[in-house]
Amino acid sequence: MKSFIQASLPEKYNLFSGFAKTFWSGLDSLSTQRRLIGAGDVFTVLYTIPLALIGMVWLVYSTDLALILNNFIFLVFNFCLLVLFSKLSFFTIVQIRTDRYGSSEDSFASMIQWAAVFLLGPSALWMSVIYNTAEFIMNWRNSPSEIRRWSLLRTLTVAIAVNTFAFLVGIQIFELVGGTFPLLDLSLITIEQGFIALLSEFIVVLFIISGYLLYHLGVQKILAEDEDIKPMVRFFLIAIFLPYLSHPFSILLAGLLVDHGYAVYIFLLMGLIMVAYLARRLSFTAEKNRQQSNQLEKLERLGRDLLEVIPAVESLPEILEKNIPGMFPSGRISIRISPNNTLLNFPPDWEGLQDNAWEWILEENRPRSFTAKEDLPWDPGGPEHLATAVTQIRQSDSGRAIGGIVLELRALAQSWDKKTLRNLFPALQALADQISSTIQQTEVYEQSLDFQQISQELKLAGQIQASFLPNVLPSIEGWQLAVTLLPARETSGDFFDLFELSEGRLGILVADVADKGVGSALYMALSRTLIRTYAEEYDAEPDVVFYAANNRLLKDARANLFVTSFYGILDPVAGRLIYSNAGQNPPILFRASNDMEIVLLQRTGTAIGITENSTWSMETIDITPGDVLLLYTDGIPDAQDKDGDFFDDDRIIDITQANSGKFAHEIQAEIVEEVQKFSGNAPQTDDITLMVLKRNENSN
Repeated sequence: MKSFIQASLPEKYNLFSGFAKTFWSGLDSLSTQRRLIGAGDVFTVLYTIPLALIGMVWLVYSTDLALILNNFIFLVFNFCLLVLFSKLSFFTIVQIRTDRYGSSEDSFASMIQWAAVFLLGPSALWMSVIYNTAEFIMNWRNSPSEIRRWSLLRTLTVAIAVNTFAFLVGIQIFELVGGTFPLLDLSLITIEQGFIALLSEFIVVLFIISGYLLYHLGVQKILAEDEDIKPMVRFFLIAIFLPYLSHPFSILLAGLLVDHGYAVYIFLLMGLIMVAYLARRLSFTAEKNRQQSNQLEKLERLGRDLLEVIPAVESLPEILEKNIPGMFPSGRISIRISPNNTLLNFPPDWEGLQDNAWEWILEENRPRSFTAKEDLPWDPGGPEHLATAVTQIRQSDSGRAIGGIVLELRALAQSWDKKTLRNLFPALQALADQISSTIQQTEVYEQSLDFQQISQELKLAGQIQASFLPNVLPSIEGWQLAVTLLPARETSGDFFDLFELSEGRLGILVADVADKGVGSALYMALSRTLIRTYAEEYDAEPDVVFYAANNRLLKDARANLFVTSFYGILDPVAGRLIYSNAGQNPPILFRASNDMEIVLLQRTGTAIGITENSTWSMETIDITPGDVLLLYTDGIPDAQDKDGDFFDDDRIIDITQANSGKFAHEIQAEIVEEVQKFSGNAPQTDDITLMVLKRNENSN
């Protein structure tokens, strides 16, 4: 029986689509998913129009015009409150399928409506009717597409049916159980009568929306195919019950006005406005964090899949199709390599952009975003479009644009304004960098196969690796910074990074993979990506960064390598450095205020990549004007001369103290020069990384 029902579902929904075509002739031109959803809108409009008309006639019959005129100012005041709370809505966004999101939006507007009803009776329902109608008219004028207009019409008919028919049923039952308008007081009997009215209205609302919900649950089950439908069920439950959680407080609001007057009523309203505003901000923050967490997880999986296969442009579409859907909230995405190599179009039935749009994108030198109300530069004055974000795919060595990514975002409860669109830029750019890196690795791999030149492969690998390092050092007011990396071979196991964090802080990373060669370089690339990714997520906790990177490294890589690392977060204004040292040579701080006395920034834990769930402590140190901080890998103290003697740490200290009055780059040059003199013609046996950070003597 179950299999028979499942087999017959598509035919039933085809019947719905065929019936809907009678009212919407263009339905057949849409994709299967859009056609099924559009048919649901038509079906819902048709069965809710009678309820809406009955409700409107009933409301006209129940309206007391004299009551409205006598309480006109109060109704206008409450109407303004209803509009305000509608704008201060809060929302929940749920991923119901790999490629589909659902959003549930709520506000305190319906609570204001019920409070007005408890005070003035059914005549107060005109507030919601007027607001719903005005909102429909404004949105209708700005929505030329037939898809959007049917959706707006469905929203209006359901809203009118709920705000008239369902409310009036609740009001009728409220009067039958002895309720009066306005409420007599806040006694237990009055509260019980109010709850009966609210419950009655909720039951009628369930009846009104049940057809829409059952239809769409069936549609989503068809579209989900083999995916778990539990997220869909959870979403529908949230969408149904969440809006009604605030309704009981309407009894309190109305009762306080009756018992204590307008002063207490307005005082409570002010508190509700603050709560609504905070709830809205919390919604945006929660959604931003959800998106970033989801994007980070998807990018990690994509990077892992790219590392596990032999690089080949031919395999990119399959890998991207596996990992990209669901990375961005309810979006459709197109990735293209010039001139016309499309790597991904998702969903598959989306045609993507025209050639002139891609030409415009390739000429841009930065990510761009456009809200749904803005004209697209490649199609000024064109038809309605979705909110759009674009970025370029650039070669890591030359910086030349070789392709682009286009992301179009469907409307959810969260508005796609400039700020929320810009929040997507880091993930888009990270995706572009991964694609660029894979393409360049493909070129390296193909060249090595074609020419069988291992040295050429290593050289290009070194260029790719060098592209991971900062090509421009950040300029910090009141500070000097110099850094150098001298690999012992074509590729290096050493690496460093400098990146800006929030509130003007600077992330400082120096690390060394315990090996050499290509394997070490690949491990270095993965380690650097993980540390930097988690550094941006936990931007004030270097110990947590090491913990997260260590566990992910041990989970994703099986190379039996480890990484000694020092990661610090510098507040240049306060001169404060918080850091964790994962087995790295202790950086040396030279105190200018105490005749260049040294302070060692000792290890706070073991190296990364050894033991899962290892922990690190976090230390803090102040860097005062004139102080010099030296960070280096063991390539310097372990440098040997022809007799096998080591350069050692004491020489580093002596050279720095002797040159402490010089600029940071001069101190760095003196140390490197002395190391090279010491080694003479002896080969360099290990990578050398040296970073010098100095605070100016006249800085505050």
